[in-house]
Amino acid sequence: MSESLLDHARTLTESGKLDDAVLIAESILAENPNHVPTIVLMAYISWKANKFIWAYTFAQRAAAIAPSEALAWFNVGLAASALWRMEESESAFKTSARLAVDTHTRAMSYMNAAGLCIDFGRFRDAEEYSKKALEIEPYSPKSKSNMGFALLGQGKWEGWEYYSYSLGLQMREKMKFSDEPDWDFSPNKIVALYGEQGLGDEISFSSMIPDAAKDCEKVIFSCDKRMEGLFRRSFPGVKVYGTRKAKKEDGNVWDKEDWQIDASLALGELGQHYRRRDEQFSGKPFLVADPDKRAMWRTMFDRKKKPCIGIAWTGGIESTGRKFRMLTLEQLKPILESVDAHWVSLQYKDAEADIRAFKSENPHIEIVQHDCATLTKDYDDTAAMVSELDLVICIQTAVAHLAGALGKECWVMLPKNSQWRYGTQGRTMPWYDSLQVFRQRSLNDWMGITGEMVGVLRKRFAMEKAA
Repeated sequence: MSESLLDHARTLTESGKLDDAVLIAESILAENPNHVPTIVLMAYISWKANKFIWAYTFAQRAAAIAPSEALAWFNVGLAASALWRMEESESAFKTSARLAVDTHTRAMSYMNAAGLCIDFGRFRDAEEYSKKALEIEPYSPKSKSNMGFALLGQGKWEGWEYYSYSLGLQMREKMKFSDEPDWDFSPNKIVALYGEQGLGDEISFSSMIPDAAKDCEKVIFSCDKRMEGLFRRSFPGVKVYGTRKAKKEDGNVWDKEDWQIDASLALGELGQHYRRRDEQFSGKPFLVADPDKRAMWRTMFDRKKKPCIGIAWTGGIESTGRKFRMLTLEQLKPILESVDAHWVSLQYKDAEADIRAFKSENPHIEIVQHDCATLTKDYDDTAAMVSELDLVICIQTAVAHLAGALGKECWVMLPKNSQWRYGTQGRTMPWYDSLQVFRQRSLNDWMGITGEMVGVLRKRFAMEKAA
């Protein structure tokens, strides 16, 4: 009886009816609290519901009762990964792969180990895990996607060939505007491009739009609404619409003639054609901020009679490793005290409370939040202010891509587990010449970066003052 109920609970879980599945699983556990298959299912249900502490607890319990059960260890890996417990997660996935009696569980274990290594910037290891997963299941979209990012993170640009497999997975959207095919890069087509992830991706990938525009009769670009004005000015030959996240009830907001398209493509997919060699990354600025708004900020900053430096000290969301991409103003204090500067917050969320608390203890440090530039829904406002700063210092976040795309000097404080676009070594990255990267030597150690940056910052503005 319990087995048929358990099968029904599994079916409900896969169809997204998690609450109903939980009720059945609880009824089974009420009769047998140590029923391992049900505990394994509860771990999976909790993981799907984003209740990662519960998932971790159930998974650990199943592994303790049945240490030879591969799925128990697989769920430990999933839950530990969601909690950013890398070593434990990787060990659990390796154990799951070793114990698995079916090839699918073994392939899934290697696939998830690869994804874990990508999240922690271990791209070479991610490549090896992806190879193992693809040897077992060569057509797995997720494993191919992992292979692509593993290669790209090492500067192996053939990784672009796998980028399309990431669409439709996690946060990357696969779109169609009608029944058009994907663009095959044949010339003289009318092509619709669209962003498919966060602002940072959309900004950096938009550097390839001019390449596409040269090959196409016309390019239409569906972007994040916040970027519409900035992109329209920057790409005058392209029809730009801020419709990426538009709802169907918003109606047809494109010009009628722009619906007559030959093909479409996600913005990141352009890399497989336009960024296959190092020399195809120009690193030059490609965004153009509003000149009138820039003039306003220039007037304001000139009055300060001191360097005006933008700072952003947190970035990302929980699923993108926010816990590794955040500092406090107190941790930044050595930098903030190193030069007499007018510090400008570039936080995309209201940071006034943090600034006020810090300034109450450090009244000699001037930090200002300009709501009209950073809390706006139009990134054109942010771009104008960033363009007139003397320097941007930030964590790995969208404003780093904005500064690089504008050609503004920017120093990025990079966590050990950085995103693939930053690579694994060196002070530069191919996307932007104006970015300088300061890398953590060990996970969560920001002191090394702040200490190094203090010396460079003092030298930078001492030399400027002397000049």
